[in-house]
This record gives sequence, C-alpha cells and structure tokens, in this order.
Amino acid sequence: MGAYWILLIAAVAVVVQAKIFNQALKKLNYTRSFKVSTCYEGDSVELIEIIENRKALPVPWLRVESQFRSGLAFDNQLNLDISEGQFNQNHKSFFSLLPWTKIHRRHRITAQRRGLYKLGSVTMTAGDLVGIVSIVQSKTMTGGIIVYPMPMDVTEMDLPVQTWMGEMLVRRWILEDPFLTSGVREYRDGDPLKDIQWKATARTGRLQVHRRDTTADSRLLIYLNIEDHEQMWNKATRPEPIEHGIRLTAGITAHLLAQGMEVGMGTNGTLGEETSLEAFVPVAGGMTQQQLILEMLAQLELTRRLSFHDYMVQELSRHTEATDILVLSTYVSPRLEEVFQRFREFGHTIQVVPLENVPSPAKEVSA
Repeated sequence: MGAYWILLIAAVAVVVQAKIFNQALKKLNYTRSFKVSTCYEGDSVELIEIIENRKALPVPWLRVESQFRSGLAFDNQLNLDISEGQFNQNHKSFFSLLPWTKIHRRHRITAQRRGLYKLGSVTMTAGDLVGIVSIVQSKTMTGGIIVYPMPMDVTEMDLPVQTWMGEMLVRRWILEDPFLTSGVREYRDGDPLKDIQWKATARTGRLQVHRRDTTADSRLLIYLNIEDHEQMWNKATRPEPIEHGIRLTAGITAHLLAQGMEVGMGTNGTLGEETSLEAFVPVAGGMTQQQLILEMLAQLELTRRLSFHDYMVQELSRHTEATDILVLSTYVSPRLEEVFQRFREFGHTIQVVPLENVPSPAKEVSA
C-alpha cells in the first residue's frame, strides 16, 4: 500500500511540475546583435547574445538553435555546438536559468568571406524537469552584418590596368567644355549652328565658330562579368577568378575615388535572392560612392541575370555621352569584341582586364 501512495504522489508531482514548467518560455527574452554593421574580409567582429529570464520561475533547461550563412568562423567556445555545411552552419546551445537571471555571451567571429549575413531566426525549446513537456518557440531576428570584399592594393598589381590608370591620373581625359570658350576658329562639318560667331564670320567672310576650351573628365565606369566562361548556364562553377575580380574592382574603385575621380560600376550578376534587381551604381564621387559600390559587391551573387553579351548590348543604350569603360572578364569572345567595337564607334573608350589567370594574392590595403 505504501508503494502505491508513493507512486501516486510521484505521478501527481510529475504532472504538477509539468504544468508549472509549461510556462517556461513566458517572460523569456532573447536578443542578439553584431557590434558593428559592416566589416571587411578577414576582420574579427563580435556577436552579442543576451538571454534573460524575467520571472520568478526557473527554466530547468533551454535549447537555443540558430542558423547562419557559411562564411563566418566562430572561435572555439564552451556550450556552442556548430555543424557546418557548404552553404549554412547550424548552432546549438543549452542553458539552465534561475529566476530573474540574465546571461551575456560574446562570440568572437572572423569574417572569412564577403556577403550579407542576416541574423535570421532563432528556435528556443524549453521543458520541465523530467522531459515530459517541451515547448518550442521561434523568433525572427532583425539586422545582420555586411562583409565587404577586401580591396586589392592596385599599386602592387602586375596588370595592364596599372599603366592605364597612371596615364589617366596624369591627363584626365581632356574633353571640350561647352561652358568655356577661347577665341574662334573656322567652321568644320558637324559643328552645331548655335556655335557660329556671326561677328567674326562677317569680318572674315568665312563661317567662324566659338573655340571651346578643354576641361578634365575624371569619370570611369567599371563592368564586371560574373561568368567564368562564355557557355556558363546559370551559376559560376569556378568562383576564384570572379572573386579576384570583385576584390580588384573594390581596389580600383577605392584608389580612383581617393584621387578625386568619379566611378560607377555595373555587373550581370544578381544581388542576393533578388534576381530581378539591377546591379548597377551610377557614376559619382566621394566616400558615399565607395560605400555603395562595396555594399553591392558584398551582396553580389555569382548567378547571372543576363549573359554578359546581352548585358553589354543593353548597357550600350544607357550611355548618351562618351564614357570611359573598364571591363573585367574571364574571356573576350568574338561576339563580345563586336559589342565593344560598337561602344567605340559611339565614342566610348574600353579597356579590358582579363581575369582568367588569377595572380598570386597581392598585398591588401586596410580601409
């Protein structure tokens, strides 16, 4: 009889505690955030995690599970189980919280690859003392971190673009400025009639036009081809030369903007999961422009939106004025060369930097 009452009391106790701890996730607050919103490849950053039990009832056990995109390397830490796949990594931690308890955890992370890393969602599972009851709750987190590509030091590059940039910084592509005049000259075929200087024409007996002075045009548009070969179907299978091109673009952009030039950038790749978004930053100058280009490069996926040939044909209609263009591509096919020639016929200049043979890692600059 005594054993019967012991079992009955034990069963009642188990049921009662299960009902009590069924409220384990109530007034349980979980937050996490990166200490910074942006960084560069190779930087060390900190992720702050806070778990707070804001009630008089303890939490016997709590399992916190979350998922991150691969590319962030967490330092070794107790109570953090990480399983990593090709694209994502799963984290799992266990806690036990006393009443009115707050836990702060700081994770040291190395940003190994460029990208946009969202905090995503967190799943919390809690239960009673003997594991009869378990409650699951998911919470969507906001925020994340953008990892910029590390700009290459272009002064150390053994590429034709280095010579081209040196010449460009000296002579700045001298063009006629419609707002500056310096005398008159004889009329030539193609001169607009509005430029005719009638007094000089009457004096000389021959058509004379205003002579336009020259000014410096320090504008450049960079096009990056994310195709690793001409027959690429959808996604690059050899990302190394394209990633090199991304870092090279970041380095060229940082270098020229620091020289006071204006730079723009476009690519036939996609931005994250938004395959319909155009990956293009119009030509402009200043530090804000560098940030815009770096953010686009960070979020660039090596999935093509258009073939590079079709993309450049589309871009030809964008430019109504002569533009200086730098193309970074793993290949130049006869079809592409025909498009480049059409650009030249419209007054544009084009230089091509091949990405097929990726050089040894060059010295990098900290930004």
